[in-house]
Amino acid sequence: MIDSSILLSAAEVFGTPFYFYDLDFIRNRVRKVYDFFNQFDFHLAYAVKANFNFEILSMLNELGTMVDVVSFGEYERVRKAGFTPERIVVNGNCKSVGELKKYVEDSVYCINLDSLEELLRLESIVDRPVRVAIRVNPDVDPKTHHHIATGLKENKFGVDYETAERMIQIISKSKFVRLVGLHCHIGSQIVEVDPYRQAFESMRSFASRLNLQLELVNLGGGWGIDYGDGRQLDLEEYRRKVFPILKDFNCRIVLELGRWIVGPAGYLISKVEYVKKTKNKNFIVIDAGMSHLIRPALYGAKHRIEPL
Repeated sequence: MIDSSILLSAAEVFGTPFYFYDLDFIRNRVRKVYDFFNQFDFHLAYAVKANFNFEILSMLNELGTMVDVVSFGEYERVRKAGFTPERIVVNGNCKSVGELKKYVEDSVYCINLDSLEELLRLESIVDRPVRVAIRVNPDVDPKTHHHIATGLKENKFGVDYETAERMIQIISKSKFVRLVGLHCHIGSQIVEVDPYRQAFESMRSFASRLNLQLELVNLGGGWGIDYGDGRQLDLEEYRRKVFPILKDFNCRIVLELGRWIVGPAGYLISKVEYVKKTKNKNFIVIDAGMSHLIRPALYGAKHRIEPL
């Protein structure tokens, strides 16, 4: 935890509640992930949905990372923070015609196609070369909370391999749409390595069966962090079990980390206004609200609470 005197001083200056972000921690986290993948042609595409604070985005731009956006609002925000289109990966399962036209016009790094229908929409409007990857759904249980699991067949994201093969056939006949990679994101806050191993093995088998010449493989994100229970993704186990699979792809590796980069760097600073005592329990009443920290109510997330 950051020195409490710094947080107390900030509270005196700005009042409560407020968010505090340790930019040095984030900077070191970025360096750590690049060092971890130093044997690969590697790009970190920061998942903007994790935290779109403008100062954080501006710092990441200065560090030279890429970004992963899932909405046009995020796209406009990262552009204002200095990111050029060739450093932007576009995700999301509901890209409008207008959004797709803008991404094509700006020549973004890659559009990750979430469905056959999206490909058909893109093909109907494209008038210049566009780089795409297909988001596959490997039907793998990420062993995380069901609200943030995205890699099972009942989840709405991505396509099965049969549909992906149909999409590849369509792309092969397209004048402008160019397939550059495969994409997979099986969920968030994943603390076990085996779901990743299973997902990437299935992607490797698919690419090998079709003899795909890929420029990149996008691994998604989801690395779990410690929320106080001591459980987090074991990176050495990840290195042992996942790296051999990635080497077989023999192409660029893109990773869309968000929570792992910024989660441990953030603090919500609040003030206790009342201690309400009842016959059943005591309630600590603070000046922050549910909107400031929705995750516990949304899916039972746990956060450390520390008095300053």
